[in-house]
Amino acid sequence: MIDSERRAPAFHRASALTLRMLALLFSGVVWASGAPPATTEESTPSVQPRPAETQEDDGRPTGESSQTPVPPELQSAYLVRVYPLRPAKLFKGLLEALTAEGYPPEEVEPKGRTVKTSFIDFKQGDFELQVAEPPPRLGGSYHVLQLIKMKIGKVSLEGVVAPGKDGSELRMRARILVSGLDRVKRVHVFVDRKSTGVIEADFIHKLEARLSLDPL
Repeated sequence: MIDSERRAPAFHRASALTLRMLALLFSGVVWASGAPPATTEESTPSVQPRPAETQEDDGRPTGESSQTPVPPELQSAYLVRVYPLRPAKLFKGLLEALTAEGYPPEEVEPKGRTVKTSFIDFKQGDFELQVAEPPPRLGGSYHVLQLIKMKIGKVSLEGVVAPGKDGSELRMRARILVSGLDRVKRVHVFVDRKSTGVIEADFIHKLEARLSLDPL
């Protein structure tokens, strides 16, 4: 009788331990099958993956095109040249030169003699001088982090031909887009950078060689 009473507490302790082990084993099986364990007030919040930036076939973000307004403070200045040539002939030669040099015209207005090209990729290494001015300083409403000396980017050329005093006036400017990090939204974006005029001057030189033109 005494032995039975001594064995009883040990038996109860073993049974309780067995039940706890079975409970832990069962909860592990449920978790492995895909059902989450019971949540607690101090559960770790899940980290949502950052959505990938949507891009079009040409590699630029959806909605980014030559029609998108450029911030006034980042708008490049025109390079102006005057040639002893009729406006219609100069505009025709401009369209042909843009296509030949890899700047496909996207928006053409024959009546106003204006053209904007599609964005194409370029490398800073293809030019001796910097093609873009330094980015705006971070602060205030501007929060896009960029490289001061960018290495690659996208460019679209805009050309305007108008009658001049002694012939035709050509105005060219570039719109440059570079990659940056939006520190508020924490996503990579393409943003405008003001052109130094290097890309425009390079194209104008090729246009003049192609049409055998000397500026006035």
